[in-house]
Amino acid sequence: MHVLVPIRTRPDAVEILAFAKSLVTRVAAAHPVELTVEHSVIARRGRVYVDPFRNGFGQTVVAPYSVRRREKAPISTPLEWLEVKPTLIPSDFNMGNFAKRLKRADPWSDFFENRQSLKDAIRLLRKL
Repeated sequence: MHVLVPIRTRPDAVEILAFAKSLVTRVAAAHPVELTVEHSVIARRGRVYVDPFRNGFGQTVVAPYSVRRREKAPISTPLEWLEVKPTLIPSDFNMGNFAKRLKRADPWSDFFENRQSLKDAIRLLRKL
């Protein structure tokens, strides 16, 4: 799962990556049984890898509404925060049922209208 946050213009990829590293380190430390920042699959020991490096210059993420090459042909789809829960099964969004989802309002229709300040986020992270 990619968590995307619209950032106001100005910070460069180096600043954003530094923030992402700080954030995921804090989050993983707060939930060490479930999460890790260990890149090595063996070192993860069944924990979810929280990857800050998708924020580096030239990195890629899965495009929204693209079909994944997996069983049941799941589709990468933007979600409302209310849909993100432990019971979420990514393959539930797939080629067989996705036409129905497309009839709903796009959860990202105003995505870029809500850009966040990276400076504010850094300040708040330092308070934790």
